[in-house]
Amino acid sequence: MLHSEYIREADNAISHVKSKVRYRGLNTLGGLYLRHPLENPLKTIARLASKALGAVRSARYGGSCDAGDYIKETARLAIETHTGNCSELSSVAFLFLNARHIRPIEYFKVQRGNWGHAFVILNRDGDIPISKFKDWSPTAVLCDPLYDRYGEAGWLETWYPRMFPLKDTDLWLRFVE
Repeated sequence: MLHSEYIREADNAISHVKSKVRYRGLNTLGGLYLRHPLENPLKTIARLASKALGAVRSARYGGSCDAGDYIKETARLAIETHTGNCSELSSVAFLFLNARHIRPIEYFKVQRGNWGHAFVILNRDGDIPISKFKDWSPTAVLCDPLYDRYGEAGWLETWYPRMFPLKDTDLWLRFVE
């Protein structure tokens, strides 16, 4: 695939997430107040339902599951409750891209102290270590449905400076041909 095709697929994934999950990012100011401001009571109910259902499902896994199951379950939760944070929204995007056989795709879940973020990366050269961001970012494409961002992965340093340097453990799941 061409670089421009990966960018188009990231945009398609964000559109798909928007069509499936009405209340996105209720753990951010933008999600709480800017998106659908007249629906605040509905957003609150949806997020509480999501938190409760998510807790029940997590208990079934004993609080731990592999990355593939985590992505499937969080995507299902987002679609069923019509709400999601970055992890849930990125899971919906990841499964959408996977179903379209877009390769390579990666699910990143980064935690730095009390700050964390999840997103999808397309077309990263897996031979380049995660920590060598400057080497892999020019050809990789970001898909971040929480912020409706897609495009050059090189912008990650500007958008999310707290997550650098990246670590191998930040990459949760990678699918290649």
